[in-house]
Amino acid sequence: MIGNAFERFLSRYKRPQRVVNLCFIVVFIFSTLLTWREVAVLESAYISNQRNSLDNVATALDRQLQHSIDNLLFYRNTMHYALQSPISTDVSRKALADFAIQRTQPYWQLRLDLNRGMPINGVSDEFVTHNSLLDRDKSLLYPELGAALEFSYIMQLADGKRDLQRRMFYASRAGFFLSSTPPENDPGIVSLYYRLIDQPYFVAQSPENNPDRGVQWTHTYNPGSRSGQIITAAVPLDLNDRWYGVLAMDFPVNAMHQFLQSQSHDRYEGTVMLFDKTFTLIASAAEHVSRAPVFDVKQQAEIARSMESGEAGELRMDSRFVTWAKLMNFDGVLIKVHTLSEGVQGEFGRISIVLTILWLLFTLMLGISWRVIRRLVSNMLTLQQTLSWRANYDTLTRLYNRGAFFDIARNLAQDCQRKEQPFSVIQMDLDFFKGINDRYGHHAGDKVLSHAAALLGSVIREEDVAGRVGGEEFCVVLPGANLAEAASIAERIRVRINTKELLLVAGQTIKISASFGVSCAHERHDYDFEHLQSIADGRLYKAKENGRNQVYTRDRSVHQGNSAISYKHC
Repeated sequence: MIGNAFERFLSRYKRPQRVVNLCFIVVFIFSTLLTWREVAVLESAYISNQRNSLDNVATALDRQLQHSIDNLLFYRNTMHYALQSPISTDVSRKALADFAIQRTQPYWQLRLDLNRGMPINGVSDEFVTHNSLLDRDKSLLYPELGAALEFSYIMQLADGKRDLQRRMFYASRAGFFLSSTPPENDPGIVSLYYRLIDQPYFVAQSPENNPDRGVQWTHTYNPGSRSGQIITAAVPLDLNDRWYGVLAMDFPVNAMHQFLQSQSHDRYEGTVMLFDKTFTLIASAAEHVSRAPVFDVKQQAEIARSMESGEAGELRMDSRFVTWAKLMNFDGVLIKVHTLSEGVQGEFGRISIVLTILWLLFTLMLGISWRVIRRLVSNMLTLQQTLSWRANYDTLTRLYNRGAFFDIARNLAQDCQRKEQPFSVIQMDLDFFKGINDRYGHHAGDKVLSHAAALLGSVIREEDVAGRVGGEEFCVVLPGANLAEAASIAERIRVRINTKELLLVAGQTIKISASFGVSCAHERHDYDFEHLQSIADGRLYKAKENGRNQVYTRDRSVHQGNSAISYKHC
């Protein structure tokens, strides 16, 4: 039932193959669009996942740095309070008296009770005098030393294990420093102090370079560090328009490495890296950091342009997906690089591979189905054409059979009647055909019928229609032809059949003849085909009664020939 409905649907179109092609193209386009939509949704989820994972790291790092910066600002407030309200104790007075004795020495150290505070380390008056950045004001020196002594007690209580920084220090322009990692009282104090005031973060805290007097970050090279790099957060200490010195915290790069690695839970989710404001790599979550630049100059410029638009974003670079997020408490940026190989091995990569395989399998099945259905349609059309041909044509003579011929003839007759044109009918019958079958067999008879049909078709006009209406009977309808014209055509057919020899068996040919009856609608103004065919058939029998091999119109023969079958031996 379904097959018949499909066949009826296809039969409405001249080229059903095109309909099949169009249907499959539409299905393919919709499947591709659906897959593309799924890919778009997956891509959006992938971007959100990359953003969220980097935001989590940025939030955790900001929280850590915020705690350290809060402590740094608290230490500055402590120094402000100590400078404004100094406390004088026996211990502090003794320490200041020791300073008055040691201040001219190349280096010195005020060692208090180390269980309560850190030692203060300093250099000579001469060292301070020869350095333009330093200033040992006599009226302000002792209050600052007293404040530093009080601050040393608080520094002793600081717990560095909670934070990323590994050293807290105060470097004074008066020629001394206080550090959470105190040195020994040896000549190394001079070099340590010189390194402190020679670093970029110290000069950057001058009123000219830091007018806002806020926290500043620097990323510098430190020979004393195993990694050779160090990050410093520094804030100036000012009171009454005087710049006393710099409070700072050092963050070793190794600590940053360990923190980023601790935040990386999936090795296929990309590499998080920390860059400073000059786009220099500080730390990475990768186990092995390559010495080669992560981004070239063009890519750095592209990222910089992207960062102008907001606090976070993403972009594609070749086979890498780059996500970035600015930090609130650090003058730098976190960048996450997700490579194609990591993406393929990750969760979204596996989903993408499955989605691609499903699309390929569907496309393959669609292609196979298209070939099968197209072949079925082609075979169906071929079968339909064959059955239609067999239903309308005689397989032996390749002329219309009786049913199809009568339908066509009726339509032509009605058309001629509507246009008031003449319409004629020729009825033809082969002479002595039964004798040929009896003598040579039905195979020879079939050859004679086929031969006669071919000669008939070669003589009639293009608009004429011929058909086999009986065993050896043929009929021709001639739209637009009057009786005389139809008789002339019938005579040409008769002559052609009668003059052409047919090879029946080896060495023997046969010449056949046929009798004809002709009728025309204009004789009686009758366009009924069956009636006209009956009239022509009656005249045909008169032709046979009067000797065969002749054409009869009305009640008399207009053309006559020898009706005997002649045989010729070759």
